[in-house]
Amino acid sequence: MRAGKRGGSTRAGACAVVAVASLTLVTGCGKATGSRASDQDSSVPVSSSAPSVNPSYGEKYLAERECAAPESGKKDAYREAPCDAAEAVARVTDRFEIGSAVPVSATGCPAHTDFVIDTPISLALLEGTPATGEGYACMRNLKPPHPGDPGQGGGPRIEIGDCVHSESTKADDVIEEVACRTRSKRNGATYKITNILEDRSVASLTDPCEGEADAEFSENPMFGGDPTKNERLLCGKKL
Repeated sequence: MRAGKRGGSTRAGACAVVAVASLTLVTGCGKATGSRASDQDSSVPVSSSAPSVNPSYGEKYLAERECAAPESGKKDAYREAPCDAAEAVARVTDRFEIGSAVPVSATGCPAHTDFVIDTPISLALLEGTPATGEGYACMRNLKPPHPGDPGQGGGPRIEIGDCVHSESTKADDVIEEVACRTRSKRNGATYKITNILEDRSVASLTDPCEGEADAEFSENPMFGGDPTKNERLLCGKKL
């Protein structure tokens, strides 16, 4: 799952021209609580006193440390599977009961997350019912490749070590995460992220990246309509 496009800006010397693109943020993310036997040993399905349509769901569909397999013929649908089963493709590393998986760049998933499952939608597709509620599961592939690793071009958010494509001649540039190996290719990597500053103002006279970057990119504004404050400021080195 790709991280998608983000608003960004480039700078030359000590001056920065910033453009911000809005992304919907997950609000009130609440991490799932409670555990069951299959959370510790995901290879053994556990039924509950009030099972879902598929008893293997147990108390919670895709709880932490459980594994998932894609449901044949149903896009975006994943069923639980023993982690040692041939069809299992990924393990749940983090689970949230509140919030949306769209856009994925706004999730609370940790670094090294390869993709995100929208759990209400996935469960509704499996059971043939309308999707209700919120929640998502952060997934890590059981085997390579791992698009969420630094520089691989995927995962829910841009992290240090990732690369982006940016047309530095544009003041209101749009950046897109791409694999670092695409450098020198059309629409390939042009900058590598070397530092990420949290909740940083970018409209001051000082250089937020302290002279250590060739470009500065802003994303995920979280302070109302104020374009000078952002959740994260990305410092990038030209490739």
